[in-house]
Amino acid sequence: MIYVSEGLLYVCFAILTGTLLLKLVPEKNRPSVTVPNGLLVACAIAIPVLSYVPIHKLALVFAEDFDMTYTSILKSILLDINTGKAWVWTVIGSAGLAFLLGLKAFRSDKHMPKVALFVTFLLIVWLGYAGHASSLYGFRGLATHAAHFLAVSVWIGTLFVAGWFSKDDAHWPAFLRWFSPLAIACVLVTLLAGFVLMSFTTPEYVNAWMLPYGQMLLMKHLLILPLLLFAYSNGFAYKRAAAANPSFSPKKWVKAESVVALLALAATAALGQQTPPHTVKETLQSVSPSPLFTSIYKGQFSPDLTLTFSIGLDSLLMLTAALLMAGGVLWMYRSNRVVPAFFMGVLTAAFGYFGLMFAIA
Repeated sequence: MIYVSEGLLYVCFAILTGTLLLKLVPEKNRPSVTVPNGLLVACAIAIPVLSYVPIHKLALVFAEDFDMTYTSILKSILLDINTGKAWVWTVIGSAGLAFLLGLKAFRSDKHMPKVALFVTFLLIVWLGYAGHASSLYGFRGLATHAAHFLAVSVWIGTLFVAGWFSKDDAHWPAFLRWFSPLAIACVLVTLLAGFVLMSFTTPEYVNAWMLPYGQMLLMKHLLILPLLLFAYSNGFAYKRAAAANPSFSPKKWVKAESVVALLALAATAALGQQTPPHTVKETLQSVSPSPLFTSIYKGQFSPDLTLTFSIGLDSLLMLTAALLMAGGVLWMYRSNRVVPAFFMGVLTAAFGYFGLMFAIA
């Protein structure tokens, strides 16, 4: 349940950010997008509801551990812990955002989306304040987490809304002219902030693969590979593909890219509910090793284990298959075959995963 709520929370942020950002762009520079206003209001209302789920879980655990009532524990969380304080501000911000989105003037006033987008950005900051990095590293952690999620929301949100809520293929060249550089900037910020966050939470990256957190982090990183392939194709190969094939529709390719992005967001959502392994050996004292790791790892497991790479035939074959699938994504784009390209993208991540897992010794 908590993984689902976290994933839906990220989707809500993506829809709000993408929609509000596109409202600020002149119609001649974007596809014709229609997002039901009720959906936007629902997303704003859902944010505090969905972000309450981990607080509820935490309150239940603490109430049982300390033999206190749920209400008293909840009060303590909301007043004393960053997660609780951030949630209180999230409720206030979301209520204001829902009110703005529900106004009739929002649909016609050109300034309302700016205010709503600013409030959404504040909600993203409060989400960062509630994160692991903020609680451990203060402002550095908050700024890094917020920058990471803001870049992801702008990139994936715009992509998702343009792909699934656009009416036609009009103005796509004009849209890509400004969105491609923006997407590149967001990718760079996402990667940079992601590496910084990893230095905070997962300094032993490879050894962390023994844990559920490390496994999910690896899957997330591998899903970024097909996502970047689709982003490259949609951003730079579009003109060539459209010239070669008059029936070429970028919309379905943007949809495919957004689905891969949602898979990466799902992995991110799962990460948010796992214990970050600051020291893998110590974390293994309280957290069981990943069943995926223990089922694949060929050696004898021990908490003192230090993982190293040893490329064998099996891992080499898997990594080669991943490269072939990656090339297949680009080839399918030229051939305008989106379904095979999507599955090849997923297989790129899957083969890459097994290639790396088979290589550790």
